[in-house]
Amino acid sequence: MLLRHLYDLATTRHLLDDLAFVPKTIRWVIPLDAMGHLVGSGPMETLGDGTRGKTFDAPQTSRNKNAGGVAEFLADGITALFALDPDPEKDTNNARKRQERDANNVAKYTDFWQQMQDADEVTAHPAFQAMLQFHAAVGQAPSFLRWGTSATGPADHKAAWWLTTAAGQEVKLGPDNWTFDVEGTLLLSDEQLLRPYWRSVYQREMREKNTAATRGLCLITGAENVPIAATHVPKIKGVPRAQPTGAALVSFDKPAFTSYGCDQSYNAPASIEATTAYCVALNWLLGQKQHTLRIGPTAVCFWARDAEESTDWIADLLDRPHPEHVREFLTAPWGGTPRALHQHDQFYSVTLAGNAGRLVVRHWMQTTVAAARAHLSRWFDDLRMAPYGPPATSPSRSQRSATAKEALQPLALYSLAMTTVRDQKDLQPETLTQLYRAALEGTAPSLALLKPILSRLQVELARHGRNALYHISRFALLRLLLNRHRQEGTPMIEPQVFETNDPAYNCGRLLAVLAEAQQKAHDYKLEGAGVAERYFGTACAAPASVLPLLLRLNRHHLNSIRKSARYQGHERFLEEAMQHILALFRPAEDQQAPVFPRVLNLQAQGRFALGFYQQQAADDAARRAHTKAGDTPDVA
Repeated sequence: MLLRHLYDLATTRHLLDDLAFVPKTIRWVIPLDAMGHLVGSGPMETLGDGTRGKTFDAPQTSRNKNAGGVAEFLADGITALFALDPDPEKDTNNARKRQERDANNVAKYTDFWQQMQDADEVTAHPAFQAMLQFHAAVGQAPSFLRWGTSATGPADHKAAWWLTTAAGQEVKLGPDNWTFDVEGTLLLSDEQLLRPYWRSVYQREMREKNTAATRGLCLITGAENVPIAATHVPKIKGVPRAQPTGAALVSFDKPAFTSYGCDQSYNAPASIEATTAYCVALNWLLGQKQHTLRIGPTAVCFWARDAEESTDWIADLLDRPHPEHVREFLTAPWGGTPRALHQHDQFYSVTLAGNAGRLVVRHWMQTTVAAARAHLSRWFDDLRMAPYGPPATSPSRSQRSATAKEALQPLALYSLAMTTVRDQKDLQPETLTQLYRAALEGTAPSLALLKPILSRLQVELARHGRNALYHISRFALLRLLLNRHRQEGTPMIEPQVFETNDPAYNCGRLLAVLAEAQQKAHDYKLEGAGVAERYFGTACAAPASVLPLLLRLNRHHLNSIRKSARYQGHERFLEEAMQHILALFRPAEDQQAPVFPRVLNLQAQGRFALGFYQQQAADDAARRAHTKAGDTPDVA
């Protein structure tokens, strides 16, 4: 199903019209004159967005490169251009592997320059003559390359290839691509002769591949008597934790993966056209910002069957959901587009993770665009939470588009997922998949996420005090989890503090009021851990064991406030707030002592945390409002 929809995407979006060329990042350009002499002291560096150089529309071969010894036309690495091994010291202790590696390097080098020789014979283009003369003069020993350690770094630094650029600087090389410029003309951009020539070569390669291929039934398209692909190419690039050179979505390279004596991809036969189409479509999706979302160790690709603009809103809303942008989406979700066009349009999504040379499909989703929008609207409604502290400012659309590396917003998928772990390396792909499904399918993430969220909250409170409350992401995710797993008899958690008879929620509110009283008694300059930092974990799990003690200690705090020149009289507000909450724990009117729960289960602990946070947020908002109005700070 997935492969068929990717095939349809490639055909409907005309992604197969010119397969002879693909986007390729090229960092170095070797400038030559008409006689093949190097212009300047070394290659020129292209100016791209990253460290790997600029992206060009470069030729690609259809020949199988898995066996090695195959080079790309006009643009490749130092092995193809100069027969130089990227790591000459690798496998030096294994004579057989070293010999095989050297033989592959020479074969790739020979193939690259043979292609230049063939192009020269067919086109008689003077640029190829210049390149061949450069090759004859330089061979495998270009003067601008050397293997060794940095000339300025420590002597024991690991050896690498170093390049002297046209500007005279020495730069350490990576897995960079190279190409040629002759007499000021970049050969890759020659639309008059070189690009048409390569298209003809590519078509000839495809004809030869189709003629030599075994024919049979394609499981992707259902077509009969079509050439079957031995391997699925091109490789898919851009998935986290996959090989930089690309990985396969479908592959059979071990005896355990085969059946009935079939070899390679003949175990699941698919036509050359279909395999090329789905690989091209997936690479295209991964290269489009409006169709891809990279979240930690996963990459999510999504698209609509008919209208491309049907999915333009997803990446922005899930990756950087600015409050202003979310409001625009919720109030006008169709953005002025014809609603009938999108209501019945199909929405597809695949979540991928890398495993070295293979890709893992974490999740496959198929629904309608209208349903995905409705679920996303509910997602943001479930995540609504009153903030602790001043509201964050939201940049305009023009500012958002102009800022390439802005901070993630609290409701971004990545920010929400990070509330469950201490460090990014501990983040599991399954967590991100669950949250993505919750956003677009309306599912409920696992309740197992409650435990790490509460554990991290307890640690952050003990370490950073009230600063832990600024991270609204954890409380927003807590609210979503509790509401989507709500059991009969438990309250629906509101975005801000609200009245309920739920003991767990009210215990959290009571701890917040007690903490506020302590802070006010110390003029909000308390040094060290307060009652919230010290007792949050115990009160969250077993309120009856600690809240009565804190109520007795609170008398001293109220007395300090009563004697304070600045806050005198404010103890009445705090006393009223506490008595209002304590009244909910008195089962009978004649019983004076409140009865707190002995223990709270995991969901109840989540409601406790939300009651604590929302009461703190309400008190903080009231204090800020009074301060802004010029009054003495107080709680609401």
